[in-house]
Formats: sequence, structure tokens, C-alpha cells
Amino acid sequence: MSNASCAADLKAAYNEVKLDPLMSGDPRYVDCSSARGGEDVVKLLCTRIENSPRPMAQLISGHRGCGKSTELLRLVDDLKRKNYMVVYFAADEDIDVGDLVYTDLLMAIIKRLERAFADEDIQIDPRLSNAVAMWFAEVVYGWKDEREFSATLQTEFELGVSAPIPLPILSKILARITGQIKTGQNIRREVRLKLDPQVYQFIERVNELIQAAIPKIREKGYRDLVLVIDNLDRIVFRVLDDKTGRTTHDALFLEHAEQLKSLDLHMIYTVPISMFYSLKATGLTGAFPDYSILPMIKVKEEDGNPCSEGIDRLYEVAKRRLDIERIYADGVVEFLADKSGGMLRDFIRLLGYTIELAQVRGGGVPITMDLAEQAFRRLVNEYGRMVPDEYYKLLAQVARNKRAPNDEKHQAMLYNLSILEYMNGNRWCDVHPAIRELPEFKDIFRRE
Repeated sequence: MSNASCAADLKAAYNEVKLDPLMSGDPRYVDCSSARGGEDVVKLLCTRIENSPRPMAQLISGHRGCGKSTELLRLVDDLKRKNYMVVYFAADEDIDVGDLVYTDLLMAIIKRLERAFADEDIQIDPRLSNAVAMWFAEVVYGWKDEREFSATLQTEFELGVSAPIPLPILSKILARITGQIKTGQNIRREVRLKLDPQVYQFIERVNELIQAAIPKIREKGYRDLVLVIDNLDRIVFRVLDDKTGRTTHDALFLEHAEQLKSLDLHMIYTVPISMFYSLKATGLTGAFPDYSILPMIKVKEEDGNPCSEGIDRLYEVAKRRLDIERIYADGVVEFLADKSGGMLRDFIRLLGYTIELAQVRGGGVPITMDLAEQAFRRLVNEYGRMVPDEYYKLLAQVARNKRAPNDEKHQAMLYNLSILEYMNGNRWCDVHPAIRELPEFKDIFRRE
């Protein structure tokens, strides 16, 4: 094979190992449930919605990078095929996940619902939508004259937005508020201070729109309305109170659970897996009894022996993207699967790293084990930069005991992916393979 041909193959291969979630029906999708403990999370979430006679709120959790977004997109498609109207959005598209409070999320929700109703031609009584718009205008900006604030918004949108059709006044006011929450730190604080005391009226306004829309949604042949919010597990983990251990995650999902559950539609929220290892986990599951956790793909058994089912599933993930036999030497893909710890994102990253390294070396294939080991070393270095020294002793204990205690430090390690959760009938944990290669970890592990 010529060098030019190899280079072309590798360039094409590199573009096949992107980290974007897969849409439902994508031929690259591989069902990995058999290596996650056997439970089909999508079917479970869908079944609960079908069984419930009234709106319900569910949680889905799992490590970042384990494949939740792909599974949620499968769920969206499944629900649509069963004649549900589904509103799906990724929270970090609308909200600053580095600085998020519950009213920010409620604003994103009403904005997305209003836009979805318009897209589906769900006609809300203009008197109601204008009344809701007027409520937001008065509470947030102190505007009491509808003509005055309508003219202000019209001018702003003429200057900044080119819309194919005139936007209703409610769309404009919601876009204005959510845009300011996401991009303006000072105005964000002001908006929050004004909305927080009015939260129950705020929720009433949202529910008025939902209740007005539901009959019209059913007239169009839909069974019900479902809201799916992805990427809330990306909310930055930060301790807000050293004495109580209160965190940013607690502030949203525990302290404001009732508000998040109070909307009159089916809801699915993504939450960080670290919350299930908190001392307050019982509070979370008490508030949201219907939850599902997507475990890692198991590449090793709890006793440390290889798990062939998990390795095979990841091999198939690579095979559906790449010409493995042409690009990789024997055993390389299996090595990368093992060193990923069963995390889909890290496995795909490792595939990309090996392809990059092969390109830098002149584009020769097949990619050999020395390049795979170099790619893994790159991953090891990345993980090494984020582990505080005081965590290594705790990590060594997790590696020996296969359990993660429910405390703040282990929450942080689950959040940053130093510790991974697996399912073997019972749940168990282990340290990420990249962490295990760090000299600091090896030294303490030998002495423990």
C-alpha cells in the first residue's frame, strides 16, 4: 500500500472517531447493555412513562462519556414512534453549567417549550401568551405598559435578529431573559433575585402554557408531552459550604427538587452519578424515586479477570467506524478497550490518538502496539493532571475494596472520572486504568 493511500485511509478514519452522540438509527450504534449489567435503560424510562397515568419526573445518571446522550436520543426516537410529543435539549446549549441555579433551568424550559409549541403549530390563545409575557416583563424588568415593552423588544430584535416571520411577544421576552442569564454575569444575578421570590407564580405561568397546549397536542394525535433535558450532569461540582458539605449539585437537585417536579408534563433530567454517592443520596431518591443509572461497559470482572463481553462490544464499536483489520495490528483494539476502563468516550479518544500518532509518523499502517501504548500514556498524563495528591490513598483503597464510600471526596472522584461504576448484578467500583498507571498511585497502592 502506498504512503498516499495510507494517509488518505488514516485521515478518513480520524473523521470517523468523533465524540458526538449518535442519532437514533445510526448504523454505528452498538447495543452494549449486555456488558452494562443487562438492563435496557431506554426501555425502562419509556415503560415508566407509558405506565404512568399522570406526569412524572425521572432521573437518568451515569458517568460523563458513558453514552447517556446517545441512549437519550434513542429514547426520544422511541417515544416519538409511540406518538409522544418530545421536547429534547442539551442544557449547556442554553445555560451556563459553570454557574447554574434552578430558576435558570426553569427559564430554559419555558423557552424551549414555547418554541416547540410554535414549531408544531400548537396554537396558544394569544391572550394567555401575552399575559405570561407581561408577567415576565413586569417581574424581571418592571415594565407595566405592554405597548412600551413591546416596542422595546421589537427594536432589539430588529437590530439583532433576522427572523423569517414576526416572533410573538412571549418568544421575544423569553429569548431576552435567557440570553442575559447565559451571557451577562451582573444581569444574571439581578434576574435571579427577581425570579426567586416569585417561583411559585413562575411555575404557575409555565403550567398555564402546558395546560393550554395539552388538548391541542392530543388533537394532533400525540398521546402526551415529554421533556428530556440532557447534559445537566455537566454542572460544575463545587462545594458551597465547607461545614455542611453543600454542593452546587445539592443546590439544584435536592433543595429545589419540588420545583423541578412541579411541571405538568413528563420530565427526564440527567444528574451527575456522584450524587448517588452522597450522604444525601436517600434525599435524592426519595424526591425522585424513578431513576436509572447507566453503568460503564465492563471490560474487567470485579475480581480483575477480563470481561470478554465488554471487550467484544467495544471492538464492535470500533469496527462499525473503521476498517480495523486494515488499520490496526492484532490485539491493539482490544488493548485500547481494556485501557479505556469501558468508558466509550475514552475508548474513542484512544482510537483517535493512535490515528494521530500514526499520521505524525508518516501514515504507515497497521497501527502497532507501541503507538497504542503511547496513546494510552497521553491519556494517563491527562488524568494525572487532575488528581490531588491527597486522593491517591483513597483511590488505592477503592482499587482494593471495589467500593466508593459516600462522602465529598469520593463524590469528586466519581465526578472527574477517577472512579468508575460497574454493574455485576450488584454495583461495584474501580479506579480508571489511566489513574492506575500513575507513579503516585502505584507507590501508595504497593504500600497499602
